[in-house]
Amino acid sequence: MSAGTQPTSPSGLDGTTRGLGWLLLGMAAFTTWDQWAIWSTKEDYGFGYLVPLFSGYVLWERWDDLKALLVGTRSIPSAPSPRLVIIAAQVIAFAALATFGLGAAARAIFGTGIGPTLAISFGLTGTALALTFISVRGPQDTEATSYARWSAVGLMIFPTAVWLISGPFLFLIDNQIKGALLTNVTEIVSGILRASDQAIRVSGNTIIFPNGDAVGVAEACSGIRSLSACVFAGAFLGAVFLEGGFPGALLRRVAMIALSGLTAILLNIGRNTYLTFYALRHSSKSLERDWNGIEHGQVGFSALGTIHDLAGNVAMVAALIILVACVPLLNRIGRPRTPLPA
Repeated sequence: MSAGTQPTSPSGLDGTTRGLGWLLLGMAAFTTWDQWAIWSTKEDYGFGYLVPLFSGYVLWERWDDLKALLVGTRSIPSAPSPRLVIIAAQVIAFAALATFGLGAAARAIFGTGIGPTLAISFGLTGTALALTFISVRGPQDTEATSYARWSAVGLMIFPTAVWLISGPFLFLIDNQIKGALLTNVTEIVSGILRASDQAIRVSGNTIIFPNGDAVGVAEACSGIRSLSACVFAGAFLGAVFLEGGFPGALLRRVAMIALSGLTAILLNIGRNTYLTFYALRHSSKSLERDWNGIEHGQVGFSALGTIHDLAGNVAMVAALIILVACVPLLNRIGRPRTPLPA
């Protein structure tokens, strides 16, 4: 073995790349531990338990393509990355790793909080993507091409960036838009009721019926739970099932995430509208009973749950069906049609 040559494993990865891989695995385990506190205390983030599994699955599915780029058995023709870009990636890797370290120290000392979670999650994502960019090799240890490096980064986007949905999403988006969603949902639903000639009044997020009964659009009705879950589901479906190379696949995945958010918002408006009309006809208390008017805990209570819970579950199932149906449609966008045989 010549001086300066890194030993390789039977898998073909050199010692440095394998060491960096173990480092990222440890960082992911720590990130899981940090975000577990959110998943176990916030009902809207129950999907977080699936994040480590889905992240690992997507990485396993893409491993052959990623490994080929890391060991240099596959190369994509293009010019090598400029030296300044390589240096920038190295700086980003060190900065992201330092950010993760600071967040981990704060988490261990002070406990859960917005600062540690943001630092840990963004540190993991930045470190993983930057190290992936740096670690790509060309055939026979030649300089990797720019396209090969960015292709490897593209393969790692979902397995690493998905941690930003299961944790920082709460602080960056949830807490910022929940109030606006509550207000907008209340205004839209009340507008629909007025359009159907219902003489209602609105007080804050409460809709008051002509008979004095009222139904409130609570935080659970804001749509945050369906929004966060749909964004996660859309990101996963896009990562696994959307096809094409760069930049087509990236654009399709971004469109999938946007459609996921839009689907969640529209279905939540529909759910709240249905519940409001149901309460108008059967009283607001009926929402906490099943289809037959039986209250929870009484004999004969439906396994489908209360009207309120059933409407939410139906909306989530409908959202999943819509997102799955969007996959083949998005895959067709931008693709040339195969002419029919003569």
